[in-house]
Amino acid sequence: MKEDKENTRPKEKRVEIKYEDGEKTEKSKEKKEAMTKIVIRRLPPSLTKEELEEQLQPLPEVDYLEFFSNDTSLYPHLFARAYINFKNQEDIVLFRDRFDGYVFIDNRGQEYPAIVEFAPFQKTAKKRSKKKDAKCGTIVEDPDYKKFLEYYNGDDEKLTSTPETLLEEIEAKSKELVGMFSWPHTFCFNVLQRLREEKKEERRRRELERKRLRDEERRKWREEERRKRKEAEKMKKLEKPQEKDKDQAKDEPKIKVCAVVKRSSSKLCPTLST
Repeated sequence: MKEDKENTRPKEKRVEIKYEDGEKTEKSKEKKEAMTKIVIRRLPPSLTKEELEEQLQPLPEVDYLEFFSNDTSLYPHLFARAYINFKNQEDIVLFRDRFDGYVFIDNRGQEYPAIVEFAPFQKTAKKRSKKKDAKCGTIVEDPDYKKFLEYYNGDDEKLTSTPETLLEEIEAKSKELVGMFSWPHTFCFNVLQRLREEKKEERRRRELERKRLRDEERRKWREEERRKRKEAEKMKKLEKPQEKDKDQAKDEPKIKVCAVVKRSSSKLCPTLST
């Protein structure tokens, strides 16, 4: 019994992990952001931002207002539009009831009924930071800028050089160009030219060989045709005499029969024979 107790496995302890209700809800459900940004469409093309703000007064608490004038590339749909983000979502309903279908009048007296709806993109542009750039005004101390100034001033010195120095520089460059076409370069050029000529000769030789083979085949075909024609003519010549012999064999009995009749008639009646 002791041995059985030693060999038996120890019982496994089950550990239960309990999650709080708040953690489950955060993982299972995503937070839905409230829609607070609206867009006003079909505004008059000549309308400005200041005029729009005047006509929208009194305006509730707003943290974002962006105005876009008409775009000439969208002719004939030349309308302005504005995006507004409200702090309180309840103000959106009041604003919609007030300005959805509101008729804006431009300088010429034309009427433009506006459309108010939720903006497809609810995020707003971030405000630019007012911090000053630390590198502003430090270009004079930049090493790359110093190198550029040295190079730039060096070019000015070259331009102020005399015509003699310019001629010397031109001669030096021409010598460099001549050196590029020294004997190694000419040797390589000659080798390449020779290889090209050899390729051309090889192509010509192949074309001539193909032409010779074609001519040889044609000559053999013609000789074979001539041989066949001669054999056919010989066969025809051999067939003609056999036909003549057959005709002669057919005609000979008639001649003999006629001679027998003449002989018999001469014996019976000598007058007929004369």
